[in-house]
Amino acid sequence: MYEDGYVDLQQLDGEDEQSDSADSPIRCLSYSSGRYRNGAVGLCNIGGMCCLNPLLQTLYMYKEFTDTLCRIGVPGDDVPPEKRLPYELLSLFEEMQDSQEDAVPPYRLLRCLQMLKVTLVARIDVVEVFSSFWDHLIRDVPNPDLEEELRSLYNISLEEHVTCQRCRHQSSAHRDLLSLPLRVSRYKYHKTSSLERALSRYFLCQDLDEEENFCSKCGNNTRASKVTNLRSLPRTLTFHLRRLCKKKREKINSTVTFPPELDLQEVLSPRHLPPDQQPEVSWDDVKCTYGNTAFHWGATAVLLIYVPSARSCD
Repeated sequence: MYEDGYVDLQQLDGEDEQSDSADSPIRCLSYSSGRYRNGAVGLCNIGGMCCLNPLLQTLYMYKEFTDTLCRIGVPGDDVPPEKRLPYELLSLFEEMQDSQEDAVPPYRLLRCLQMLKVTLVARIDVVEVFSSFWDHLIRDVPNPDLEEELRSLYNISLEEHVTCQRCRHQSSAHRDLLSLPLRVSRYKYHKTSSLERALSRYFLCQDLDEEENFCSKCGNNTRASKVTNLRSLPRTLTFHLRRLCKKKREKINSTVTFPPELDLQEVLSPRHLPPDQQPEVSWDDVKCTYGNTAFHWGATAVLLIYVPSARSCD
C-alpha cells in the first residue's frame, strides 16, 4: 500500500485500527529521550499532503503547546470520532516519541481530519490548513480553561482605528488573528525583500476603498484610512507570507529574508506597540529557505512562527 513513506489516502479507511489512545496514560512529552535530538522520529508523507507534516512538527516542537495539550486527559467512550482531534494529535506526538521506526504515518489523525472535511491536498496554502486545523482543534478541547490557554498561545490581538475621509469620523475595533498576513511583492530582477520591511508596511496607515468601509456617521460606504496597532504582545507571533497570486493561481517565489531574532522595537514605531512591554521574540533551530525566483512552487517560506526566547521570559 505504501512505499518510501507515501500512502494512498483512499485506502486509509480500510486500515485496521491501531490501539485506542485511551489505553495509554496521558503524560508530558520528553524532548531529551529517544534516538534523535528532539526526542522524536519524523512523519511519513501521505499522498500529496506535504503541508501537513511541517505544521504538525512545528506544533510538536512548541513545548508550551504540548504541555497544555497533555492535560486534556483520556477521552471517554462518549466522545464521537469527529470530536477526537485533540486526543489523536496527542496520541500521534506520543507515537513519534515511542516509535522504533524512522518515521510514523499519521493514519488516525488523517481519518479524523477527513471526517471534519479539512482540505489537505497539494497546492493548498499551508495557512488555510493551519487555520482550519486550529479551529477544529480548539473547538474540540473538552475543558474551557485549556481551550483558553491554547488560544492564548497563538492569538494576536490587534486594535484597528478607521477614519472616514468624508466626515473624519473615527471608529475603533478589536481584532484577533491567528497569523499576520504580510504581502510578498513580485520582483523581476532578483530583488530581495525582508520580513521587517513587510511587517513595517502592514502597520502603516492604509487607504480603504468604499466597499471596505461603512461609516456609521455618513450612513453609507466611504473611502477611509486605517491604522493598526498591537494591543498586547503575542506569546507566539505567526506571519503569513502571502506568496499565492490569486489571479494566476501561482506562487510568488521572490526572496524574503527573515532574521533569527526579531526585535519589534527596531521594526515598529512605539505607537504601534503596547506600552511597558518588551517585544523580543526569537526562534530556535529553524532552518529554511528565504526564496528564489528560480523556484517553481518550491521550498520557499510561507508560514513563520516566532516564540519568546528564554531571555525575554525572565
